[in-house]
Amino acid sequence: MESSSYASLALSSEPSLKDNAPKILFDRLVEELPKVTIEDETFYVAEGDTLLDEDQLLLYAGQREAVERVRQAADLAAKGGLGTVSLVATVSPGSPLGSDLTSAGLLGIVQGGKIVRWAPNTVLTYCVLKNTYPDEEKYQTVVANMKSATEDWERTCGVNFEHKSELDNSPTTSPLGVIFTVRYIDALGEFIAAAFFPNDPINRRRVLIDPSYFTTTFNQVGVLRHELGHVLGFRHEHIRSGAPADCPDEDTGRIIDLTKYDPRSVMHYFCGGIGSQELAISDLDREGSQRVYGPPLSDFMLIGAN
Repeated sequence: MESSSYASLALSSEPSLKDNAPKILFDRLVEELPKVTIEDETFYVAEGDTLLDEDQLLLYAGQREAVERVRQAADLAAKGGLGTVSLVATVSPGSPLGSDLTSAGLLGIVQGGKIVRWAPNTVLTYCVLKNTYPDEEKYQTVVANMKSATEDWERTCGVNFEHKSELDNSPTTSPLGVIFTVRYIDALGEFIAAAFFPNDPINRRRVLIDPSYFTTTFNQVGVLRHELGHVLGFRHEHIRSGAPADCPDEDTGRIIDLTKYDPRSVMHYFCGGIGSQELAISDLDREGSQRVYGPPLSDFMLIGAN
């Protein structure tokens, strides 16, 4: 990935497509995509910043092929004067967003017709694995920046993060007692930071920090705000049709509009002359995240049972 990219996420796990994935595209991606090894497991870096294992790459190839067929059909329809064809993510009855999505720029992810989010009252616990960092200064930088980034999201919508600092010195990279870890890994600049979706496998629940994070021109807290947006279940903003043409082209399957397009979104890449290196949470980010998680907990007077 280019040095201007700053986030990574894995596609949601679904049944293998080995029997019907487009073999030619899959084989080409295997040859062309950069590879990153994490704890003896190889991942393909698709679209500059998406970490996929082999099964996910098969799924990804199938989705890209399906999206391309829809785009080709839309082009043919437009050329033939038949109007336009749109990709629409469906929402199951009873969705918290309801049926009116016309004003609904955050993109959420959908699985099985339902919006993906963490269960109510889930405290998103994490630790920063100190032993993975090359020095105390870098470790302390990430600790401080994670604190700022998590507090920004807590002030935005109804989520709760907690740093389990007593587990920072864990000798294992997968300690019990936290939902995810924040660790340093030298990915040779293939990404600046990497994250995961709520419905990714449990062993993928980690935020990865590349050495380039400490020299990036992007706001370092903003980079983590962006990554935590993925952790909460939000996709990249710049994959919408209204984004500049030179923004990265990504898979648009299984997504749902939560707000209108927002070039200032924390989830938008700095591309096409728009976006922000601050990666601040915008007003539309606030609106979209509250559609999924509700208002920030600080807006309520919480009363216990006793």
